[in-house]
Amino acid sequence: MVLNYSLGNSISDMSTKLTMIDRIKGLPTLPVMLHKVLTLVQDENTSAKTLGNLISYDQAISSRLLKVANSAYYGFMREIASVQHAIVILGFKEVKSLALGITVFNTMGSANRDTSILHEEFWMHSIGCALAGQIICKKVPGVDPETIFTAALLHDIGKLTLDRLFTAEYSKVVTMVQSDGVGIWEAERKLLGFTHAEVGGLLCERWKFPLTLVTPIAFHHQPEKVDKKYRHLTSIVHLADILCKRAQIGNSGDTTLPLPHPSAHEILKLGERDLDTMVEELKREEERVTSFLRAIQ
Repeated sequence: MVLNYSLGNSISDMSTKLTMIDRIKGLPTLPVMLHKVLTLVQDENTSAKTLGNLISYDQAISSRLLKVANSAYYGFMREIASVQHAIVILGFKEVKSLALGITVFNTMGSANRDTSILHEEFWMHSIGCALAGQIICKKVPGVDPETIFTAALLHDIGKLTLDRLFTAEYSKVVTMVQSDGVGIWEAERKLLGFTHAEVGGLLCERWKFPLTLVTPIAFHHQPEKVDKKYRHLTSIVHLADILCKRAQIGNSGDTTLPLPHPSAHEILKLGERDLDTMVEELKREEERVTSFLRAIQ
């Protein structure tokens, strides 16, 4: 079972862990169509027409995908009029990442009640992290930028999950963050016994995401704990979260500014001057982040 492999005993109390898993089972599943998209993209014989036809069957995804493709986020001079055209212009992996992100937004993105997490600010932070991840990829060779985009976009999905499943308790977590100035990860561990990173990993396992996504989502606060195979991915998502906070793009409920973990510094070989440069580049791209959010809403 993937769960035991990727998360191990990171949720300390087993009864609490089983309760969380049981509640996660009550959350919506992702559409079967999306899993077909993920499968098709892995097949080198898949054509743009085949993939485009499949995505086009889902009007919610295809219409939002075209809105994003035609938004200022990409800044193309001519209109992208079809999903097939988007695949040709953006590439298979980019369209897969967009389809996945849009589907998760459709599933978890909107709030129909008062919540502790401000959803628009949350998604601004998430999209900012995705863009920060791609900025980091320019300086760190050998890492797939589309995988980083998706993992960074969804790294905090556990916060929305906790806010939905443990509404009253999570309100206390956010209050502690605001009143005591502690990190949300620390407050979750103290008040709930588990963190949004662990819960995000569990949810993504339920959605049958590959380990290249599950691992950086589950361990983006603990990049030192992952297998060497996933350490670059996890370290970049870890750093993208910090850069986005430094750039003050959005707010996912945590106002603290943690330092990058030493292991991330070591594996990515980036100094403070590099980080400052990337923060400034990210600040200049805030309008693109806003454009992306408007397109998927």
